[in-house]
Amino acid sequence: MLSSPDTAATVVVLPSLDGLAGVSDDRLLELEAEITAARRRVDALTVTIVAELVRRSDPALGHDGLAARLGAGSPEKAIQSLGGVSRTEARDLATVAAAAADPWLEPVDRALAEGSLSVASAAAIASGLGAPTADVAPDDLLDAAVELVSLADSASPESLAKSARQLREQLDAASVADLEEHRRSRRSLTWHQQADGMTRLTALLDPESAAILTGALDTALSPRRGGPRFVDHDERAAADALAADPRTTPQVALDTLVDLVQVAVRVAGSDDAARRILGSRSPAVRVHVQLTDLERREGSAWFEGQSAGVSLTTAEKHICTSGVLPILFSGSRAIDVGAAQRLHSSAQRVALAAEWGGCAWTGCGRPPSMTEAHHIEAWNGRNTTLANGILLCRFHHHELHANGWSIGQQDGPGGERELWLRPPVDAPTRVQQQRLYPRVATAARVATAARVATAARVATETRAT
Repeated sequence: MLSSPDTAATVVVLPSLDGLAGVSDDRLLELEAEITAARRRVDALTVTIVAELVRRSDPALGHDGLAARLGAGSPEKAIQSLGGVSRTEARDLATVAAAAADPWLEPVDRALAEGSLSVASAAAIASGLGAPTADVAPDDLLDAAVELVSLADSASPESLAKSARQLREQLDAASVADLEEHRRSRRSLTWHQQADGMTRLTALLDPESAAILTGALDTALSPRRGGPRFVDHDERAAADALAADPRTTPQVALDTLVDLVQVAVRVAGSDDAARRILGSRSPAVRVHVQLTDLERREGSAWFEGQSAGVSLTTAEKHICTSGVLPILFSGSRAIDVGAAQRLHSSAQRVALAAEWGGCAWTGCGRPPSMTEAHHIEAWNGRNTTLANGILLCRFHHHELHANGWSIGQQDGPGGERELWLRPPVDAPTRVQQQRLYPRVATAARVATAARVATAARVATETRAT
């Protein structure tokens, strides 16, 4: 039976908050404790009332139940409507009220009535411990409840929920496999387009899936999250670059997921595991744009299946990586489809990967598997050549198209071709153009520098002797 607070305790006296800005820190904390205690006493009374509401809303009563007569589909919805509380608060109240008759939760019931336990913490304990089974005795759950109530003063409801779940799993070791399968059966990933054109992903991961995904993200985001310091020079440089990256951590996390998917798509043709998942054809990412708009660089484009328009710079970026499929329209009807013109073939990408070794943007270092082929000079239908190709990672490819960067060509002192990364015209003065060196050229420069240094050292030693 639910313990009701003492009748005298139903008179709640709230402290005055006059002159609050001038009180000491100690008094401020005392006032917070007094208000919290008062609120918990009121919450205990609310649970008693909710328990009676739940009883009068028994599904066996059908349309005669109280919740049904209030026009609510469940006691939780009735509580939410009557109290103007959130769905989570209503669910917690109903959970605690429904568990009031469970003898193994008597310590929770008592602490709630005394005002030493919040409704959220009580619901966390009740939900996490569950009910007795053939393998878990009521006395075992009673001992666990006592331990959890003792932790409540220093633990949040979320922490108590985790501790309660872990205690239950320790008591019910025989059913861990069943529980694991139940969690796995609940895994899901859904997505929908919002009214503003953005797409929202909602995922629920079982522990194994979460460990794989969060492990990859934690590794990629470690420098942002105060991860270990790197001893290796290249790793330290990559960590410094990530720390200085203008993107927010959630943005980097999403871009990392997209990059991982793009890597899988690129290897699908040659990797058996990837081909089993994605099939022999690469997943299509199509962008629709009017040829006249593209030629004038005015207007907008749309991704197939998406309702929000995108800029022509984004369209141009995808033309660099996906090619063009011309479609002839008569009015609003498509009447002909031309041959696909894939801009850089797989063989050309292999050659570009060998030449550049990854993203060509100064200081980036992303490997070839995480890059896209970009036309140095805008594609004109005939210039899909190795000389006109360069590799850029997804982030820097978008940066180049969207923010006015460009890649220029000129003849060097020895007549060889030089490529320069040129900043936007409105960039700060300190941002200067930078020479881009293919990996082969970089290796040659390093080797030459080493030979020069060795020759100078030998000459110095010879003179010294």
